[in-house]
Amino acid sequence: MRILEILILVMITVLPLVITRVRGLNKKILIISILVVTLLQIILEGYRWQMIPAYFILLISMLLLCFGKVFFRGSLFKKIVVGLFLFLSLSLAWVLPYIFPVFTLPEPTGVYEVGAQDIYFKTDLDEIITEDPNDTRELMIKAWFPAAPEEESREPYLNQADRQGFALKYGLPITSFNYLDLIETHTFKDAQVAPGEFPVLIFSHGQYSNATGYSAIIEDIVSHGYIVLVINHTYESMGSLFPDGRIAYFNAEYDSQKLNQEMTDLAWTSSQDFLKATTKVEKRAVAERLVLNYYASEITQRWAIDVKVVVNELEVWNAKSFLSNHIDLNNIGVFGHSQGGAAIGQAMVNSIKIKAGFNIDGVQWGTVINDTLRQPFVLLSSDWPDNHPKINTQVYREDNIANFTSFLLQNSGHASFMDIPYIINISKLSESGSIDKSLASRITSETVVRFFNEHLKDQGTFDVDKLTAKYSELVVED
Repeated sequence: MRILEILILVMITVLPLVITRVRGLNKKILIISILVVTLLQIILEGYRWQMIPAYFILLISMLLLCFGKVFFRGSLFKKIVVGLFLFLSLSLAWVLPYIFPVFTLPEPTGVYEVGAQDIYFKTDLDEIITEDPNDTRELMIKAWFPAAPEEESREPYLNQADRQGFALKYGLPITSFNYLDLIETHTFKDAQVAPGEFPVLIFSHGQYSNATGYSAIIEDIVSHGYIVLVINHTYESMGSLFPDGRIAYFNAEYDSQKLNQEMTDLAWTSSQDFLKATTKVEKRAVAERLVLNYYASEITQRWAIDVKVVVNELEVWNAKSFLSNHIDLNNIGVFGHSQGGAAIGQAMVNSIKIKAGFNIDGVQWGTVINDTLRQPFVLLSSDWPDNHPKINTQVYREDNIANFTSFLLQNSGHASFMDIPYIINISKLSESGSIDKSLASRITSETVVRFFNEHLKDQGTFDVDKLTAKYSELVVED
């Protein structure tokens, strides 16, 4: 929380007692003080709805002062009722700004400034999620790049589609996340690309998540000299904002039709069978049944095609776009989180142009279990409980992937690799484990950068021992 916010919260905590003791001129001074601090907080730090309970208590306090009243007066019953109401109001006033803070994103550690622009890409693929058979797939891609800013302003954190989709997902008012205007990013909007050619990394987000809700790691990766293209998988993210103002939200109806009882039963029985299996042959058979037939496999195939068409379009963008002559077409990598981690693994099977891949905590749905990954590949997993079936151990094997490293980030949760732990400041709500959120972001981005530095930049070797020695939370899994 910020300084003036804390001052207001302290004020509302002590005011019920102070009001009973002030008289005459002191009342006017106290009222003026309350008004001044409140106005300064709104002007300097910005209004946000999390402070409404605090503002309400301040208003009640000023009214009581004006009319010579106090909080606790009358019968014991009235005092108890007022006390309970005041306690609940104070609790909300303290808790809401803490749970939903105005947070600070980690400072990028690389030498480059960071810029971003949006790319609208109308493909020739059929759009199967909508009802109109004539629809073709449209993609919004956010291009993050090393920048040479002049007088450009910083980009706001999350666009309206991201914010509104986030609110709709959790049944909140559509304006609930407008306070994110108060978040300062390190990204310059529409800045020029820095001189030179840069390797390109294509990023695929998690299912029903904010495509651009990974700023903490992506800004840092870009600052080390990478172009990062974030694909917003239309109708399967929280929201895609198109240039004409249309917003394509997550298509819950399509998802519920696909994620039916049959799929639920398949996931449950396969998970139980996997945990009961005692041999590698049995585990492999269960894993194959699950990763090939569960609905997530269909999503994986669809998103892998999104990745492939973007890879194939890079040559066009390098010839005619704001990225012209800045893309190193010989050095293309992919990385993704959760469902997006599975998509990039599948995309590597589908495209020989991709030189290396990095899966962040994604079960490898799709055909990879029966295919061969020839490119270097890393899996970074969160710290799942012991009863969580480790399906990937049967997918990524010595006989189908030679250059492979598997990491575990101890004390992390599935959301530790996203910005959600910054937005929601309680780990149990954000599903981010007990690891410090900034540390999780730093370990993730540094591991990604070091890996791609070797395979896309020929800069040193991906020294696993140095990484694990530097960060005790990062361990290599067999």
